[in-house]
Amino acid sequence: MVFPLVLCLAIPAAAQNDSFPRRILKEAIDFATSPDRKHDSTYVTRPSQRWSFSLETTLISTGAFLSSDIKRTDYTHPGSSLINGNLENRLQRHLHKKIGGSVGFGSLSLSSSFEVGSKNPGKNSFMSLAFRQPSFGGRIQYFKLHEYVNGTLVTDDMASPVSFTSNYPGTMRTLTVDAYYLVNHREFTYTAATDGNYIQHRSAGSWIAIAKYMQGDMSFDPKEEFMLSFSSGLRRYTSQQVCLGAGYSYNWVPFYRVSSDVVSSKGYRNLTMFLSVIPMASLFNHVTAYSIRQDGDSSGKSKVDGSIVPVFTVRAGVNFSWDRFAVVATAGYNRFGFRGTPLSILDENKSFKTSIDSRGVFDDLTAKMSIIVRL
Repeated sequence: MVFPLVLCLAIPAAAQNDSFPRRILKEAIDFATSPDRKHDSTYVTRPSQRWSFSLETTLISTGAFLSSDIKRTDYTHPGSSLINGNLENRLQRHLHKKIGGSVGFGSLSLSSSFEVGSKNPGKNSFMSLAFRQPSFGGRIQYFKLHEYVNGTLVTDDMASPVSFTSNYPGTMRTLTVDAYYLVNHREFTYTAATDGNYIQHRSAGSWIAIAKYMQGDMSFDPKEEFMLSFSSGLRRYTSQQVCLGAGYSYNWVPFYRVSSDVVSSKGYRNLTMFLSVIPMASLFNHVTAYSIRQDGDSSGKSKVDGSIVPVFTVRAGVNFSWDRFAVVATAGYNRFGFRGTPLSILDENKSFKTSIDSRGVFDDLTAKMSIIVRL
């Protein structure tokens, strides 16, 4: 987080230095901090203060589910059937509590947080970088956690399923990159009640188009012998998706008050509530499976193209602002799944072949409260 912060602090100073192309830097700073000329200032305004700093507390519940249909045969006798069953793995869900902060300069914001009061078996991390204009914007978000895995195994020759918990923690990582465009950007801002970098004066809504790249990674410790013995050493799955979608977002402003001697952004009181629902569909869904055993590739890696799956994002927020201060509370839910085509793995001696058909889901539920001061 230190390098981007130093970079943000260096931008205004660089504009005063003759050794830099001052015109280009000035235009970049104006673009990031000046109001969008296309929006209606009776509906949306940007606070006059360029800088904003916030203290944030975040609650995150993140999960991953993986279901694999497994069939093992004798490679020398293709018609044989040694194992035919299903293995399900679920990353245990816990409420992860984080404290962090963010720094904003105009439309740019960088936030990071660290875990508190947690007994998780590993170091978890979260970071977000966003650029928000009234008409368009984007965000890069990264999250990593370590958690134990619950599993269920059932085969044709079992009387009942066998449940187990991993002896070693699994790891999940998610990377999300999204960009959006607002149809009604003259009267509506997407971030007034979620980031607090704009002020919505009157209630308004807009259709929104969004493009999103998501990458999920679920891996198991190579020492987890029980699970790996039934999946022929498959210890890691990654999913990459490119999604397009459209939905509707609305800002409801119960009240907005301005004193008669208002100067710049001082002397106002504002309450804004926000809701956005955006269904999407993945146009590209690619699954990569990694094995600790040979599978026809010396790297132990198999790539399989997945089928199109539904994806959706829901966000809600409320922002109470006064003068140069704001309190923002938000909640959001993201869900994306993957399904790969069956892949086959040969053991080291090329005696047995295992066919695995996997599908899964990554999801996260996030609630955050921020106290913001603008300078």
